[in-house]
Amino acid sequence: MRNLLLLSVLLAACQLGAQDQNYWTQQAGTRSHLLGGAVVGGVDDTSAGYYNPARLAWIDNPSLSVSATVYQVDRYFIRDGAGKERDLDALNWRVVPSLVSGIHLFDFAPGHAFGHTIMARHYYTNSVSARREANENVIGDVRSPGNEDYTAQITYDADLQEYWMGLSWAWAITDYLSFGATTFGGLRIQKILANIDARAVWFNGTAFEAASVNNQTYVSYVDLRTFWKIGLALDLGDFKAGITTTTQSIHLWGEGTVSRDLDILNIDPDNDGVGASLVLNDRQDSRPTEFRSPWSFAAGAEYTVSATGTRICASVEWFLPVGAWTVIRPESGAFFQGATTLAGGSNDFLKVRHTSNGVFNVAVGVSQKFGDWIIGEWSGHWGFYTDFSSNVSKQDSAIHLGSTEWDLYHGMTGITIRTEKSEFGIGVHFTIGSDSVEQNINLDNPNEQQLLLGVPDSTRGVYWAIGVVAGYTYFF
Repeated sequence: MRNLLLLSVLLAACQLGAQDQNYWTQQAGTRSHLLGGAVVGGVDDTSAGYYNPARLAWIDNPSLSVSATVYQVDRYFIRDGAGKERDLDALNWRVVPSLVSGIHLFDFAPGHAFGHTIMARHYYTNSVSARREANENVIGDVRSPGNEDYTAQITYDADLQEYWMGLSWAWAITDYLSFGATTFGGLRIQKILANIDARAVWFNGTAFEAASVNNQTYVSYVDLRTFWKIGLALDLGDFKAGITTTTQSIHLWGEGTVSRDLDILNIDPDNDGVGASLVLNDRQDSRPTEFRSPWSFAAGAEYTVSATGTRICASVEWFLPVGAWTVIRPESGAFFQGATTLAGGSNDFLKVRHTSNGVFNVAVGVSQKFGDWIIGEWSGHWGFYTDFSSNVSKQDSAIHLGSTEWDLYHGMTGITIRTEKSEFGIGVHFTIGSDSVEQNINLDNPNEQQLLLGVPDSTRGVYWAIGVVAGYTYFF
């Protein structure tokens, strides 16, 4: 029975997951952002270091750009996520940084351009909780033939920040063809805290008796890696095209903490009248980490209708699968308390894993010049892009960093105003996504066989966000 208890608790670990399974959630640069990132072929601002460094060679004035999603509200919602009429719902308000970048030209290097990029690649927080109180039959009739006072609660908090810093170089090989490369460093900071707490209390005829289950998981790590983006660009005037390759990352350094606390007290899953207890607890600090990002290949094209000043652009990017790997590998060693007959160790109990599949995303955008008015040249921009999840269903009982599976769809619109020395842009970004999901925890119809929880079921999750995009570019 004790082995059954251990297996059940491991499989019931709370893994709601951060939204780290989508590669295109954040875009960079105000104008490029408003075009949905469909600028691999024709990007013409400081975000070229990210989208296609080869395009830097066609930019003829040095500049510095600052852009950000000034304010964003998003909602994470899973209907009946913890049981009937117990939704998992979070409404988040925050400022999301986007991009600080620049282009540098030097007289001693004609035909060459240099750039720098600092950007937020992922920026996500989420906090959800649910609680249930009831008087119902949870404990087996052998020990408690009537109802028990039952309470259960789940809480989940996640925070993910990932920043990319890059140095770019581009070379105009001919009047029509250019080559460029960016060396990136990626700094990833992620924290996850998940807790499940359930208990039942009853009177056995002579005294009050209680059964309880507590399952808490904590992960916190910082990881640094490097990778390269290499691009080619073709510029034929009204028609532009480009291709890029982003290499799989190379790990540089990482350190993390992981802990789990599983307490099972007075539970009788066999209904033989004898309650059993099991206490498993371990924590390891300063463990080495390794986070990986995939190879990807992108292509894009842009066409300008000279008579109207209309720009039509499209881009695609294919992210290769990375597969499954261990992000935090704990030291091996015994850790059990109160369960000395069980085999196992910290390497199984505290292992942190991640899995990613291949993804193919598409973006389209349209830009229209409106003409000069009062302070400068006005242009309107519209964009749309897909943001499919790379999530792979988990097949083991290790701690996993993410489990959201919804595919996201983004739309945006806005304007830019360009003067001789600067450009200002502002717009609105919309995001929507929905998908069927499996409940991690169900608080309905709890019983001892499920460790004071119910049987998980299928439900549906929804995510939406709206943000204000703003940025400023100064031309030297």
